[in-house]
Amino acid sequence: MLGLVWLPGFFMSKGTSNAPHLALQIPASALLGVGFVFLLNPSMRFLNVPITPHDGPVGPAGLALDLAGIGFAIWARLALGANWSGIVATTKEGHELVQTGPYAIVRHPIYAGILLAMIGTALTLGTLASYIGLLAGFVAMMIRVNIEERLMQPPVQRSPRSLPATHQKARPVPMVR
Repeated sequence: MLGLVWLPGFFMSKGTSNAPHLALQIPASALLGVGFVFLLNPSMRFLNVPITPHDGPVGPAGLALDLAGIGFAIWARLALGANWSGIVATTKEGHELVQTGPYAIVRHPIYAGILLAMIGTALTLGTLASYIGLLAGFVAMMIRVNIEERLMQPPVQRSPRSLPATHQKARPVPMVR
């Protein structure tokens, strides 16, 4: 489902005007990849130690978080429109600071949605590996948030009524700096 929304964005986004050095993004992207491997790879037998139960309300709650997180991330991606950068955080030609839809709720709703889905997956799988993957994903996304916030500081067009985006809404996880 995510691929159906993400893939067209690669071809429909604005041209890039500013991108941070890749050396800043490679560690975060690699860590995120490692996080997904741990989260989604059931063959890691040595880390297949159960942490949360598979029965009772935990599994359905995890599934609900998965669906809510994916839905929130898709909504955020669609709200960005042509300002979306894809895999690498960049600013686009004529980049505008989106402050509507999920961006009226949280500053980084794509990351918030993906983190929520990762929490749901970890709960559903309930293994040590899935929680290690969740932790790696969280750290990777917080690194990317810092990169993106530094990138968005200079010449982003804002309406005269708006405050700087970094002072308006919580990050993907409120109160985590």
